[in-house]
Parts: sequence; structure tokens; C-alpha cells
Amino acid sequence: MKTSKKDTQAPLLDLVEVCADGTSLGKTTLANRICHLYRETGRPVTRVRIESSRRREHDSKVADRNIFVPLEDFTTVATRTGGLVGVLAPMFEAILQIPRSGSAVVVDWPGGTAGHRLEVLAATAFDQTINSLNVRALSMVLTTCSSEHMGQAERHLKNLEQIAPRLPRALALSGRAGPFDWPAGSEPAEALTRLKTAAGDIPTLRIPLVTGRALQVCADAGLDVASALLMNFDELAVRLGVHVFRASACVSEIALWWQRTGSELRKVLEVKHAGVPA
Repeated sequence: MKTSKKDTQAPLLDLVEVCADGTSLGKTTLANRICHLYRETGRPVTRVRIESSRRREHDSKVADRNIFVPLEDFTTVATRTGGLVGVLAPMFEAILQIPRSGSAVVVDWPGGTAGHRLEVLAATAFDQTINSLNVRALSMVLTTCSSEHMGQAERHLKNLEQIAPRLPRALALSGRAGPFDWPAGSEPAEALTRLKTAAGDIPTLRIPLVTGRALQVCADAGLDVASALLMNFDELAVRLGVHVFRASACVSEIALWWQRTGSELRKVLEVKHAGVPA
């Protein structure tokens, strides 16, 4: 599968943030897929990843430019001009360059930092500022089917609406932990109902479930999904530490995920669907 081929699809938004309160929900995998979607259209993209230095990735193929903000730097807030805004200076610099460079920006926020993110949005009047820059943005809140994650997503959506009402939002339902089909009256079903109520009319996309843990196996091996798809089966088998038949099965699983996730993302990232001027 070639991800560098340019297509003639509708233009995509300028800035996408992927966030979730919990960890191990698949945020980074989704952010990487978004980056590749931009590259498929021929548009340069900058990925901003905020994460612990212990989990830093070195795959430069995901985006044209990669910016890494160590989560450990959050402890230096008291010594930075602007506090958290100062810590996140590389991210804001990338956003400010969008009108001049034409490069899209994808921000991968770490789990457990929702409060910090809301603080930054409030301190910078983020929604008003990006609108003044004519930057077309989307804040994507990710959740799995667990009651805890859905409750976190519900609260985050409500807080976003209150703090940054002019920042477009979207809800991403990740199949990472299974489907969202719960028996009526169960706790998860009620949590999903509350989440949908909080989401209202904002765009909702469904990230498909990948059976066989193919995505997790690739992540454990330090492989981006696109890199895995481009490898021959023998090479992939060695990298994953499995036999060639299992490697082939993994490719089939993630290829289907790749295609379906790309289709879902286009529904919310194309400018014509976002209701903003192209």
C-alpha cells in the first residue's frame, strides 16, 4: 500500500487535535493515521506528540515534520514564561506557521492531561485565536466502549464546549476494547446514552475493531501501521517475531482497519463536511 500517492479529494482541515483522558485507547495510532491521510492528499503535515521521554518514538515516516514535547517538561511550568503555554511553545509555533507554510498540524495529546489542555485553551482564548488566524481546526475526543472512558469523554466534551465554544469538536468511538453494543439498561449502555447526549450534533466517527491484536503487536514492535503494510511478509514476520502466516494475517487485519478508518476520518476532516470556508 502506497501512502504517498497524491489524490484529488476535497481539502482537509488545517489543525486536528486527538485527545482522551485515559491511556492505551489508541490515540497515537489514530493520530498517525490522520498524518498519513494528509500525506495521501499531497499536503505536508507536522505531527506534534506530547509524551513521556521514556515512550518517545523515532519513526520519522509518519509525518513530514515531527515535534516532540516531553511530558516531563510540564514540571517546569513555574519557570516558563506563560506557564504551560511556554512549555508547549513548539506546538504553538507550528500552528502559527500554518497560514504561511500550508502544512497541516496533528497534535497527539497524552492521556491524563485533559485538565492541562483545558487550562491552555482558556489561557490562550484558543478558539478565538485560531479563528483570527483563519486556521480551520477540529478537536477530536476519543473513547473506547468502557463506562469509565465514555464518562471521561462526556465530561471532556462538556468542558470543551464551555471553555472553547467556537472550537469544532468530534467524537471518535474506538473499537479497540470491543463494540459499543451493550444490553439496554446496562451501565455501559447508559454511559453511552449520556455520551451521545453530551455530543449532540457534533460529528461522530467509528474506528473499527481489529481482531487478533494486530495493531498492538505492531505497536509493541515499534512499527507504524503504514510501515507494516509496506513490508514484505518475510521481513514483517522477523520484525514481529512470528511466522510468515501470522504476519500475513496481521497485514490483512490492519489493511482493513486502514481503509475503514481513512473513510471515517474523511467524513469529519474534509472541509466541505466541516461547514467552514475552503
